Amino acid sequence: MLDTQYRMHKDICSFPSVEFYGGKLKTWSDLRRLPSILGHTGKPSCSVIFGSVQGHEQKLLVSTEDGNENSRANPEEVTQVVRIIKQLTLDRTVDPKDIAVLTPYNAQAAAISRGLMQRGVTGVTVTSITKSQGSEWRYVIVSTVRTCPRSDVDQRPTKSWLKKFLGFVVDPHQVNVAITRAQEALCIIGDHLLLRCCPLWHRLLDFCEAQHSLVSAEKVRVQRKSALSS
Repeated sequence: MLDTQYRMHKDICSFPSVEFYGGKLKTWSDLRRLPSILGHTGKPSCSVIFGSVQGHEQKLLVSTEDGNENSRANPEEVTQVVRIIKQLTLDRTVDPKDIAVLTPYNAQAAAISRGLMQRGVTGVTVTSITKSQGSEWRYVIVSTVRTCPRSDVDQRPTKSWLKKFLGFVVDPHQVNVAITRAQEALCIIGDHLLLRCCPLWHRLLDFCEAQHSLVSAEKVRVQRKSALSS
């Protein structure tokens, strides 16, 4: 089993090490990563940050290499993801090629790609979580997409409920891949109240909360270097 990793900032490695590797995944002692420029007013630099947004789901039919498939998108998450990336790439603070957006749904990937194009941002990788396996980027933003009315949230969900409302967003392998692609900073955008219904996501959200990095998505900010060094 892999016991030393050479990719992630040690703070990004902390949760997956405990959750997926029994606490045995260590960060190479000589690994040096720049401080994250993603954060919020209360904590300007967060290696891992969760931005919560409810939004609403759209069920869409999209064309893929294998034909048409039913997919989902969340316009409010698209807005937040595009906003954050626009801030990251402003004045080429971060090179677009060093940023990736990962999402479980092709419709969301297509919507984010369109949003970036409309804002004049090119060069960012926007892809599915599955296709990202084996790759790495300085900054990774994960868009989880799924949401539902608060009246539908079940604090004691059955497997069938989780499948209906969260689908493969709760798949441990997908989560592991998604949160271990980033070198310097990982930003997750999603509906934290819905995701908490899944035990795995509940633990990840508790981790973010303990790190003071669980905020409303609109509060996620890119800090200029001068702010970080002051």
